[in-house]
Amino acid sequence: MRNLSIIKLVSLFFILFLAIINFSFVVEYERQIADLRYFTFQRFMMGMRTIGDEPSDRDAMLQKLGIKLSDVNKSEIRQKGQKILEDSYCDMVLYQEKLYFVPRDPPPPKKSMVKIMLLAGIAPSPDQEVISMDDRPALENLENFSLNRLWVLWGTINTVIILFFIIVLRKLLRLRSLKSAIRAFGDANLSEEIPVDSKDELGEIATEFNLAMKKIHLLKEARTLFLRNILHELRTPVMKGKMLASIIKDDEFKGQLRQIFIRQEILLGEMVKVEKLASNEWVLVAKEYRLVDILDHAIDLLLIHDTKRICIHSQEVTPIILADFELLSTSIKNLLDNALKYSKDNVSVDIHLDHISICSTGEPIPDQRLDFSKAFNRDVESTSIGLGLGLYISNTIIIKHHYQLKYSHEEAKNYFKIYFDPQHISTT
Repeated sequence: MRNLSIIKLVSLFFILFLAIINFSFVVEYERQIADLRYFTFQRFMMGMRTIGDEPSDRDAMLQKLGIKLSDVNKSEIRQKGQKILEDSYCDMVLYQEKLYFVPRDPPPPKKSMVKIMLLAGIAPSPDQEVISMDDRPALENLENFSLNRLWVLWGTINTVIILFFIIVLRKLLRLRSLKSAIRAFGDANLSEEIPVDSKDELGEIATEFNLAMKKIHLLKEARTLFLRNILHELRTPVMKGKMLASIIKDDEFKGQLRQIFIRQEILLGEMVKVEKLASNEWVLVAKEYRLVDILDHAIDLLLIHDTKRICIHSQEVTPIILADFELLSTSIKNLLDNALKYSKDNVSVDIHLDHISICSTGEPIPDQRLDFSKAFNRDVESTSIGLGLGLYISNTIIIKHHYQLKYSHEEAKNYFKIYFDPQHISTT
């Protein structure tokens, strides 16, 4: 029931309600027909008594009862008509959309019944004249009963229910428009307002959503302006430092300074990536690359001269994965950087067909630092070993690729493993 949409739920309710109303009208219609036929049968019985009394104004009395003597042959009525009600001495038959009352002789009584009648002294004597019911004429109903009022009531109620359903459905369908606008705002970062064409609850929701979108849009603009300003202020001294470093004549010192400033530029670039990843604005440009090439580029991003501490073990078959080259290289670079930073031994990189493993010797990572989904962890903000920002960036990039980052500590070694999507893997 919770997974059923409101529109479907309301539609099912209206259909069920309409079915119950129409079923009730059908039952009432059948009951009205049965009652009218029963009352007609009673009039026919009174008419037969009137005929038996043989009054002088017989036809007038029958006219008052709404019946008359029929001119149609009784045999024809019995053979071609539909029997509606019956009594011991007569049948009420529907023939050519008219009701007829056809008398008939009752079946002969059983012998046991005759004995009882003789003992009671009510049996007719042989000399007594018995009047045959077959000799009496058939009666025809003159009153045409109509159920037009019932049909008018049925049509009115159905029309009101259908119109009410259409009005409610039109209002509910606006929820889909509202949902589409919210989805478009979330997917494409659109700031177009939702049209408000009513003052009901849905109109109030649309108005409040438009206000929320305006606030979000202003916040995004303020964030973008702030980011541009702070990057400009940070890049300016870096550029000046690079220019001053080029003037220094000591080549070794010059190279060290240049490496420091290049490192600062890379860090600033990663700040931009963090901001875009946090705001879900980074769009992947995924293509097929060899995992070895991505790993080589990640090592180049480390900006270290001595790469002997990184030991790469690869299988004969090199996997080709679907990835954003720069982003995934940054993710692997952060994992390598952490491994080199917190371990004095060599870092082992194992390339497998379905995953890549980065292994380093060291203490296990505390539980409060294992939540890689947070950019800043308050539990470790006061520590001097970092905020886990690199792992957050790596994990976010890996998730965007629909890959998985798993951590384990085995035999005094930390393992970070990136598992690839099997559908995005091929081999050379």
